[in-house]
Amino acid sequence: MSTRAARALLVLTAFVSVVAEVGSAAAQRGQYCERTNYSAQEITDAVRNSPLRDDLKATSCSLGGLGRFESGGNKGVYNGSCCTGIFQLNRRNVRDYAGTTPEGYGCMSLQQQVNAWASLTNDGYNSSAVRQLASMSTFDGQKVDASLIASCIQLGTGNCQRMVSSGQCSGFADINGTTICGMARNARAQADPKCREGQVACGPIGPGDFPTTPVGIASRPPTPGSASIIVSSTDV
Repeated sequence: MSTRAARALLVLTAFVSVVAEVGSAAAQRGQYCERTNYSAQEITDAVRNSPLRDDLKATSCSLGGLGRFESGGNKGVYNGSCCTGIFQLNRRNVRDYAGTTPEGYGCMSLQQQVNAWASLTNDGYNSSAVRQLASMSTFDGQKVDASLIASCIQLGTGNCQRMVSSGQCSGFADINGTTICGMARNARAQADPKCREGQVACGPIGPGDFPTTPVGIASRPPTPGSASIIVSSTDV
């Protein structure tokens, strides 16, 4: 092969490599319909108006923060691999709980998306992993509160069981390195600091939603009037 031909081949190879990288990057994320920027409070309001079980609605402040953490408030965002929407439902859950495709789901209203997520959460609430974690007062040095239980469901109860069985927050991390404990911290931090559930502040200014006595959540359930318990899930 001549020197000129060799150089041409190198240029062509480099060009194909760049195109492939650009195509790969473009496939990583997508946008369906309009881009939105819903606040934590707006997501909280949608949770309160959803079919989520009443005892779980008591954590709607932190769930607003969870929605911000998952999607940045953009209901039409697709993460490029599996998940779409405010709470990032995977393809199967979009089909089973919203009866549509990821594209169709991304174009639904905020309330419609939250309603589908709420039905999924209700179904996943009674898993053994959630119950086991909820029976503890702390886990790996972290208080077991609404945000931690919500993140347990959100990242998948099977994955949560791996974490619980390991006894450490590092017992499970997703492909981005996000742990259940880390997600819980982010959900708390991104909740609206002005959001209130009765007399309980759900934003990052408070120490948590549950009594500080060394009693597990499940063994000391709150009364219906004062309940501030548990969660959210996209059970991947």
